[in-house]
Amino acid sequence: MKLLKARSAFLLLALCLPLWAQTAALDTTQANLRKHIEYLASDKLEGRRTGEPGATLAAKYIQDQFAKIGLKPGSKVSSGNAGYMQRFPYVTGVEMANSGNSFSLEVTGQDGKRSRVNQVMVKPVGFSSNGLVKDAAVVYAGFGIFTPDGSFNDYKYKGEDIEARGKVVLIFDGNPDNDNPHSPFGRFDLRTKALIAKEKGAAGMLVISREDKFDDDRLTRLAYDQSLGEAALPTLVISREVADKILGNNTADLKTLEELTASKAMPGVNATYGFRDTQPVVSFAVNLVKNQTGAFNVIGVLPGTDLTLKTEAIVIGAHYDHLGHGGAGSLAANSTEIHHGADDNASGVAAIIEMARALAREKKNRRTIIFIAFSGEEEGLFGSQFYVNNPVFPLDKTIAMINLDMVGRLNENKLTVGGMGTASEWKTLVNQSNELEGFEVVKTHPNFKLQLSDDGFGPSDHSSFYGKKIPVLFFFTGTHNDYHKPTDIADKINYQGETEIMRYVMAIGKAIDQNPIRPTYTVAKVTMAGGRSGFNISLGTIPNYADSNDGLLLDGVRDESPAAKAGVKAGDKVIKLAGHDIRNVMDYTFVLGEMKAGVEYEIVVRRGSETLMLNIVPVKR
Repeated sequence: MKLLKARSAFLLLALCLPLWAQTAALDTTQANLRKHIEYLASDKLEGRRTGEPGATLAAKYIQDQFAKIGLKPGSKVSSGNAGYMQRFPYVTGVEMANSGNSFSLEVTGQDGKRSRVNQVMVKPVGFSSNGLVKDAAVVYAGFGIFTPDGSFNDYKYKGEDIEARGKVVLIFDGNPDNDNPHSPFGRFDLRTKALIAKEKGAAGMLVISREDKFDDDRLTRLAYDQSLGEAALPTLVISREVADKILGNNTADLKTLEELTASKAMPGVNATYGFRDTQPVVSFAVNLVKNQTGAFNVIGVLPGTDLTLKTEAIVIGAHYDHLGHGGAGSLAANSTEIHHGADDNASGVAAIIEMARALAREKKNRRTIIFIAFSGEEEGLFGSQFYVNNPVFPLDKTIAMINLDMVGRLNENKLTVGGMGTASEWKTLVNQSNELEGFEVVKTHPNFKLQLSDDGFGPSDHSSFYGKKIPVLFFFTGTHNDYHKPTDIADKINYQGETEIMRYVMAIGKAIDQNPIRPTYTVAKVTMAGGRSGFNISLGTIPNYADSNDGLLLDGVRDESPAAKAGVKAGDKVIKLAGHDIRNVMDYTFVLGEMKAGVEYEIVVRRGSETLMLNIVPVKR
């Protein structure tokens, strides 16, 4: 009897051991996820904004984790030796040139006397192009707005066009509808106004500050966004006192002039609309230097074990950068607190580290698996765009890309999976992996409530890969009240939920890896909004947001889109569209806002050494 009981106890123990081991492994994984997220979202890393010290610390942490796991370095360092860091150029901002002529403004008044404006009262805007303007007449052009339909034209006065060729345009910052967040003039920012002025032939632009206290004006802070690029003209912002001096006594007070310009209510008003008869002359220079720093993708490689299939690769990625102390992209108005980015996207990075650990321990992957932690995602997918243009593994041998972005807030078991339409096998695979038992271990997660989206383009790094015709999958648990705010902290992560998502994604990755037939690339239906919104038309292009001033590089073109039908291809650089010169993405988006569906326009692209003039017909978005 005792022997029978002993055998029964042993049998029971033998049955329980796999479950116990599995539970212990899950507990360890969950603890590791917490450790990674708590570090990456800690105050020490100060929000991990690209190009800042906190982002570099994050990259080093991820590198150390890849090394401990045993992943092979996936890139090369400056010495040419193997390394985990893939460096890419990143502009952190601009500063005055060291020379004493970094900027200046001289005004010749009606009396013929020239005076140099105190630099405390004038500043170059951070995105000004460099240049020298010598003895140019000033023309007043209101807010600098021009609409092709003639509904608002600051370059017309009393029925006649203002001659701006070779002159400096003086304009007010803002628009006639400054306090209306839904203003139709909202798209006319200073870069747009500079483009209009350049097309009118102007040599430079002076912008009248909206602030009575000049130092309070945001334009004086030399802010620069490399995804938007430079203004088309040398541009200075001037104090209201300097504007009064340039305008002289030939106008109403500045506030009245601003109101009159906004309303166009000239009849019966005893005020001159700017100056027309006696034009002052100005000379000015702008000489700014861009500060470039190294930003890094972190790449670790798990070689495949199959002699044939190891020549193909699966990329599993997540971005590690966030918003630093706020500013551009923050949804916490005027906050300078650390934006911790626990869910966005320390959660995704932690998940790929733990997937790498599990797969490296098993050593059963047939194909090569490349783990990439991207930087520069928040600013415009810079890291992933750089990778697909400088891959460490041939893109034509890269069979799939899996992207995890914000997977730490599982709620009501809802999980969004994007990219479903990018491979014909995805729908069956994603649903079966959710419904059936997991691979080699009993599935621990309940079935997710999947919210499926077909489109392969979207506001995260998988978009860069789909632009190269690589099937993608994108995993996301949704936005929340802490999104892009300082309150996105590690304590709010659903660690059990993230563990379940990680194992689910790993099961899908294993299924892709083990199948000797690579996924079949397909053209996805557009179900997710990608790129910049607010346009009524679409061309189907995927812009590259890297710093550029000689045209807009296209990372991708949607299949069957107007651009594709026109013959535009990924890798083309758009230099002219609808009669407008295109220098960067800001010029491009401004022109899109003026185009109409069903109307044929000319698009000029540079392809290698060729310049091609093509015809394109936008479709309604």
